[in-house]
Amino acid sequence: MKQMKIIFAALIFFCSYCFGQKDTIQARLVLIGDAGSLQNGRHPVVDAVRNNIKLDSNTTILFLGDNLYRNGLPDDVFSTYNEAKGVLDSQITIAAKTKAKVYFIPGNHDWDKQGPGGWNAVVREQSYIGLLANANVKFLPQDGCPGPVEISLTKDVVLILMDSQWWLHQYDKPGIESDCPYKTKEEVLNQLDDILARSSKKLVLFACHHPFKSYGIHGGYFTLKQHIFPFTDLHPNLYIPLPVIGSIYPITRSVFGTPQDLKQPAYANMIRDLQNVLKKYSNVIYIAGHEHNLQLIKDSSYYYIISGSGTNKTRVSKNKKELFGAAENGFATLEISKNKNVNIAFYTVNGDSVKNAYSSALLNFSKIPIDSSDTVRKVVNVIPFKDSAEAAVDEEYNKASGVKRFLFGDNYRQEWATPVDFKVFNISKEKGGFKIKSLGGGKQTKSLRLEDKSGKEWVLRTINKDPEKAIPENLRGSVAQDIAQDMISASHPYAALAIPDFAKTVHVIAASPTYYFVPDDPAFGIYREKFANTICMLEEREPTPDGSETKSTAKLISKLYEDNDNRIDQQEVLRARLLDMLIAEKPASGTKRIQI
Repeated sequence: MKQMKIIFAALIFFCSYCFGQKDTIQARLVLIGDAGSLQNGRHPVVDAVRNNIKLDSNTTILFLGDNLYRNGLPDDVFSTYNEAKGVLDSQITIAAKTKAKVYFIPGNHDWDKQGPGGWNAVVREQSYIGLLANANVKFLPQDGCPGPVEISLTKDVVLILMDSQWWLHQYDKPGIESDCPYKTKEEVLNQLDDILARSSKKLVLFACHHPFKSYGIHGGYFTLKQHIFPFTDLHPNLYIPLPVIGSIYPITRSVFGTPQDLKQPAYANMIRDLQNVLKKYSNVIYIAGHEHNLQLIKDSSYYYIISGSGTNKTRVSKNKKELFGAAENGFATLEISKNKNVNIAFYTVNGDSVKNAYSSALLNFSKIPIDSSDTVRKVVNVIPFKDSAEAAVDEEYNKASGVKRFLFGDNYRQEWATPVDFKVFNISKEKGGFKIKSLGGGKQTKSLRLEDKSGKEWVLRTINKDPEKAIPENLRGSVAQDIAQDMISASHPYAALAIPDFAKTVHVIAASPTYYFVPDDPAFGIYREKFANTICMLEEREPTPDGSETKSTAKLISKLYEDNDNRIDQQEVLRARLLDMLIAEKPASGTKRIQI
């Protein structure tokens, strides 16, 4: 009997051990922020990560911006270039000879300390990292673009990287004439919403340099010491007493903020706009640097992680929403298990000494509410759609009162409201079937980027428009928005059909749109509600007569600089621009693409 008890106990232990082993790490994220200088020729925090954290194929190291102090990477003609690249070298090689992945995102110091040369500085840093690093080390987003960049760490975990300094930068930066995939704030928000919608069953780690919540200096935290000795923020030993007068600086910064503080209007607006999108989803963890300390904040059901003490350290206040705070050099780790448990740890570093200062289980994301339409499913012949349907683009415009017609005109109200026989768009069959790539659209239209079986890209765009995002925020929901919406009736809903004949007559390459009725089709997945029962037009995204590559304005200018023999066919450009003027055409993306 005693032997049986021993065997039974051994079996229980073995089964418990095996069960525990099943919950293994599927992803590990190491967070290092503001690591932009060395200490006595070394980087203690980088060394601590290299020596104490398992750097395998499940590990991703993320440098959270301000990778270089004070003004990013200078041009190689400057004497400070070698010193700056030495700092980058220490970071780039953190995972050398391992299978770990390393990502860099920029901060305000990488953008020339938010100065006029910011764009050039951040591109130099990207180029240097790309030149020196291997395939596992990347600088994102690239070319000074804002992002967002979606990285699938595992099938359950998505990392979203964004350049928050692009949002705040007051000098030259990539805009509508650039090659960035998302050129405006509206396009950034649309794409962010699209990524989050597609990742509704996953854990989303949203990372940018600037925090959305903080109890440090950038959050407006100042002690009595800063009121009496304000210069100690410039240098810790500048104890020059300035009672009363010294309070001007901390009070002003706490209330109004600098351009890099959470209270500053542009910064606050960025937080508001991004959180209007992010807070629609419950599965998001916020990650940032910027503050030179370590913080873990829980506000409502969201966690905010700050790991910005890679080199420097500054004060952090205590708050009931702050689960952990330390004014020490260090880094943080997130470990996500296969059972979808998320654990966090903060490590403080003092020279060669490394201490696990805080560890905790954050959440389990296996219970995230699932929307039945949360994925883009490939559906073939699920619903036997009719070949055609009779519908009007929008009947509401023709319901205008006599007063409205007197003030704003009859316009093309009748054309918008007249039922027309449209071919039904079957996304699974049309042109061999389409794969949805992403959500597009500008301020007024909704669009989907599609790809056919041959790899050619198409755009499905709604005919009706919503001007809400195109008008000032304080006028949204007012009479002004109603007027702007009604003025859409001044444009002809089928005007696009006339353009190909115009263009062909004057030998200008243009897309040839086809109008469709889009049914309530489950194959649209998360985009089903946005496009169900609407009239849309389908056209090639970048039409060319022979399928050759097109060039954006930015790339075209680069080609002209590269070789003096490259020339623009001025007569062709003039012909195309005159046609644009005739039909009052403005590119939806703000940039022309040219075939050369």
